Amino acid sequence: MERLIKKISKDLDIVFDDGKFDQWCVYIKYKNSKKPPLDKEYFDFFIELGKKYTNEKVYGDFVKIYNLVSNRVEKKVTDLIIDLAKKNYKEDISKNVAINFTVVYAGMVAERNKRYTVLKERIKRLGMYQILVLKYSSGDAANFSKGKKAKDLDVICKGYGF
Repeated sequence: MERLIKKISKDLDIVFDDGKFDQWCVYIKYKNSKKPPLDKEYFDFFIELGKKYTNEKVYGDFVKIYNLVSNRVEKKVTDLIIDLAKKNYKEDISKNVAINFTVVYAGMVAERNKRYTVLKERIKRLGMYQILVLKYSSGDAANFSKGKKAKDLDVICKGYGF
């Protein structure tokens, strides 16, 4: 069952809906279609954003959002995302900043709600840290955790301070 996360514009919503494994799949919904964004796609976006505005700035804004994640979507956080996008990024791309930060935020809320996840939202932080601080490629960051044990990833995350 589709649940609204944030209406970005009259033609675009970010929603949760059923996915392959559970009801916590994030979708970008346009007028007549919806698709789940891939990690690689939004990592590519943030890599380019970092080139334009500095990786430190983008990662700092991400951490502001990360620090507010709970097990439900909260208006104060989606409003913060819109404010960050408008204030910190040029008007021509602020909508895309809002879309991508909302997608990552929703993904972190989803991770909080998945039954057997050990790392919760830290897995998204690891990916963002890898692309913006460690300069991983989007593909390497998106595939990094595949096949790794949660306890090993936990050690890596703790090593980076989260």
